[in-house]
Amino acid sequence: MSQELTPEQQARIEANRQQALERRKAAEEKQAREASRSSNKPKERLRGTKMSTNYYEYNLTTMHDTKAGFIEEEQSAASPEKRRRIQQVFDDVPIDPGDDSHKCCECASLDLDIAYLKVFKVMVCKPCIEKIPDKYSLLTKTEAKDDYLLTDSELRDRELFAVWEKPNPHKSTWNNMLLYLRRDLEAFAIKKWGSLDELDAEFERRVEDKRVRKERKYKRSVAELRRRTRADEWEKQRRERLKLENEHEHTFEAIGDDGEQKCTACGLVIEVEEF
Repeated sequence: MSQELTPEQQARIEANRQQALERRKAAEEKQAREASRSSNKPKERLRGTKMSTNYYEYNLTTMHDTKAGFIEEEQSAASPEKRRRIQQVFDDVPIDPGDDSHKCCECASLDLDIAYLKVFKVMVCKPCIEKIPDKYSLLTKTEAKDDYLLTDSELRDRELFAVWEKPNPHKSTWNNMLLYLRRDLEAFAIKKWGSLDELDAEFERRVEDKRVRKERKYKRSVAELRRRTRADEWEKQRRERLKLENEHEHTFEAIGDDGEQKCTACGLVIEVEEF
């Protein structure tokens, strides 16, 4: 037999149900407001790490090693970057087939070497550079000093010599490699020394001076070695004459009022200063 609810109990149950519905409705409205604010707020970008911010993607199949500590990407002959670079070199030197001044000075070819034209202002083609190395070969700073007896101050003067700076092929962190045109170096050496024969004579004189200094140093070393040998031999004979052991502990005694002392075993005399 089911027990029927009194009107008071039914009223209390209805009131609790209405309160629960109100709380649920308030929670749903609060959740909807928070979702609306989050959708309107701009999203924050995640901060990248060093590895992610400094990452660059390259196509390794289009690169070649320059032997200077980095890899250079190859460009096609028809690429706009290469055409623009070539055009920039020839902006001030227009090529005219009828003008001999814009041809190779050796074979009159129009296929000039861009690097020689831009750096050394010399109009010559690559085949002539290879055929005539006595004029158009490139020398490093060390080779220029050794072959033509030039000084550092002369090689640093950009009014005298044009220089081509390239990355050092031995180590990328070293100073750039400086390349000089042999024709310019030889012309200045002739002006400095008078002629190539005078340059050769100066070179031979310096070689002879170096040989003489080396021989003099060798003689001094031999004389010093002989002196030391004689001293060692004299010390050996003295020890044999006095019948002394090779090594002994000196025992000194005073031999005068001037501070001199003498070893009682070997006769070594020393001077002692009192402070």
